[in-house]
Amino acid sequence: MKFLSSFFIVVCVFVVSATLADDFKVEDYGLLPDIKSVSISPDGKHYAFIKETAKGTVFVIVDIAQNKMVGGANAGDLKARSIYFATNEHVILSASRKMSSFRVRGNWEQNSSIVYNLKTKKMTLLSKRVKDLYLAQGGLGRIVGVNIDKQEVYMPAYVGSNEPTNSLFKVDLNTLSARRLARGNGHVIDWFVDKDGNILAREQYNERKQLHEVYSQIDGKWKNIYSKQTDIPQISIVAVSENSNALIFESTNENYDAIYSMALQDGTISEPLYERENTDIDSILRSKAHRKITGILYSGLLPNYEYLDDNLQNNIAAIQDVFPSSAVYPLSMTADRRIIILKISGNEAASNYIIFNTETRKLQIIGSGYPQVSVNEIAKVKPIKYRARDGLPITAILTSPVGVEKPKNEALIVMPHGGPESYDGISFDWWAQFLARKGYLVLQPNFRGSSGFGTEFTQAGYGKWGKEMQDDVSDGVSAMVKAGYANPEKVCIMGASYGGYSALAGGAFTPDLYKCVVSVAGVADLPLMLRQEARDYGKNHWVVSYWNKIIGNSKSEREKLKHISPVNSAANFKAPLLMLHGRDDTVVPIVQSQRMLKAMKRAGKEAELITLKGEDHWLSGSETRLELLKKISDFLDKHNPIEAE
Repeated sequence: MKFLSSFFIVVCVFVVSATLADDFKVEDYGLLPDIKSVSISPDGKHYAFIKETAKGTVFVIVDIAQNKMVGGANAGDLKARSIYFATNEHVILSASRKMSSFRVRGNWEQNSSIVYNLKTKKMTLLSKRVKDLYLAQGGLGRIVGVNIDKQEVYMPAYVGSNEPTNSLFKVDLNTLSARRLARGNGHVIDWFVDKDGNILAREQYNERKQLHEVYSQIDGKWKNIYSKQTDIPQISIVAVSENSNALIFESTNENYDAIYSMALQDGTISEPLYERENTDIDSILRSKAHRKITGILYSGLLPNYEYLDDNLQNNIAAIQDVFPSSAVYPLSMTADRRIIILKISGNEAASNYIIFNTETRKLQIIGSGYPQVSVNEIAKVKPIKYRARDGLPITAILTSPVGVEKPKNEALIVMPHGGPESYDGISFDWWAQFLARKGYLVLQPNFRGSSGFGTEFTQAGYGKWGKEMQDDVSDGVSAMVKAGYANPEKVCIMGASYGGYSALAGGAFTPDLYKCVVSVAGVADLPLMLRQEARDYGKNHWVVSYWNKIIGNSKSEREKLKHISPVNSAANFKAPLLMLHGRDDTVVPIVQSQRMLKAMKRAGKEAELITLKGEDHWLSGSETRLELLKKISDFLDKHNPIEAE
């Protein structure tokens, strides 16, 4: 109790707010978060973050002691993704842009890393001096290790024009000189180094042979320590052990995920190091500098951490106790773990960023992702459960209209998530919050096939697109109606990516259930999707095998895939359809929505497609996010309006 009382003043800052306004602006929710991706320097003297301004995206560096901006720059036409300190003097900005070339088939989202020197105030492309860079590579600028003392980073990059190879480079952060440390081959997918930049291992996957391998570098010689022929890699290596003598990987057993180690000396695989029954592992937590394991993030409606450091575990748990109905995300910490940057997102905060000093036990607010949304304007989010028609328990997130304690006969929006192997938990969801602010009850079902609830639950969705997976969504609507929460005559469905497919499937396969349908970047034609994936990746790529596994085999199950494709059942629609799709979407090409629009028009159905100029799959632009929310708002006002009291 003594410890918790030290947070009292700060908590008051979070909860004091203006009274609920009757009117609100779409901009309060539709603009990109005001700030994001906050990082602290290893010595704790500065923090950096990405900020949205009227003139575009900028990144800012602040001196903590002086509370003064001491650096930063405009991101220009790049889409800023994340920012972090590589050293005390060097900040790395990760950004991307859509690329295309007549020499390369298709479009791609090209990532890059830019280094900003806090002393010289100059920013330069990290890969500037890497010779013979291959043109089309999405992961350029990914850093696998940092040597703080030598002020250098270790970066993989594809080089060569005809048959590019994945090699490892050492880049000096001051001069930007780049020297190749190791020459890879076209099958290399990752490199691992120690704190001094010594190469520990490389991982590769041969698509033609469907062979997954790991080589360690023992005494300067490469040694094969893992080899498995598989169409989809069975292990995911993401970290290095604390003493750098093993690789840490995630794999799935019969019922749930587990973490193992692979000895670099001989490839010996340990017994499970971390596992929880019927719980997935969201990620392996690791240090930014060397990718050494620091802990585990387990799946859950709120983040569930297990750190190797007991002090860190206790500090994060204490913050979670202060914000029990919000997700707490540790984003960055000093080298000595004395100061931690956290993001708080959920019922108590609209994506607020704070600095926690573990010695003084004080919290300092940096800012909010949605500063115009006060605490009493946050729609309440809670988990619920219902049973699907075959008895399978389904967990969902329910967001009530702002100011409503217990929903009763509300207009309902059901919003299935994307993935489909992901899940919705408790957080401040800008889209759901906007709908709740308009007065809608929002249901986000974690249908079978979602991750987060164990392997058996995920695999229960394999081959069930448009069938049992869709039934789980429909059964959520029935459960809300039966509970008295929702008005059965005022239900709409909307979603993005897989959620967009689910929305289209809802309109096509359960046409009497919905008053309107909204699909954002949704898949309408599954055979077309699988053909495009095989074209873009190559027919032997593991991504193609993955989609064939979870949707259906593109060769042996063609009729099934046609049957569960909404484009072929447009005539069944009774509800009006609104589709929105980014023109620059490289994940789900806009042709999917274009084909659905043609099918709807041929069937004489009401449908509209809004093309989002310059937008990608992730809704990365403020202008297009605003356009999306405004179009959806107008569509709902017309087809599923909130009735005045």
